[in-house]
Amino acid sequence: MIRRSFLNKAAIATAVVVAGGIVKWRFFPPRKLALAFPLMLSGFCDEATLREVGRQYLAQVPGEGSARILLSRLAADGPDVIVGAGAAASQAEQDFLTQKILVVGGWIISRTEARQCALLALS
Repeated sequence: MIRRSFLNKAAIATAVVVAGGIVKWRFFPPRKLALAFPLMLSGFCDEATLREVGRQYLAQVPGEGSARILLSRLAADGPDVIVGAGAAASQAEQDFLTQKILVVGGWIISRTEARQCALLALS
């Protein structure tokens, strides 16, 4: 009887976890481009503001007008290839320390953050 009770509880727990995953996947889809959302800046700006900053950066630097170029520049900025938002946040912090900052749309942001916003604007 104890084994049957355990199996029933395990089946119920599995069903709850699977159902929760389906609900999360259906109603809260993951962001498509995690690298395109600057970690620090997205903490206090909405997506529309980030996209506008990206469009203004692209207007200032027309040579970086494609996602391929922006991704290659983001990878070239760091000592290693940037693979995620956490590494990009570290690179943005390093940009501030090395004075690689820009004024875009009234915001003082790092070059990495500007490129991330531009990538978001292009997506």
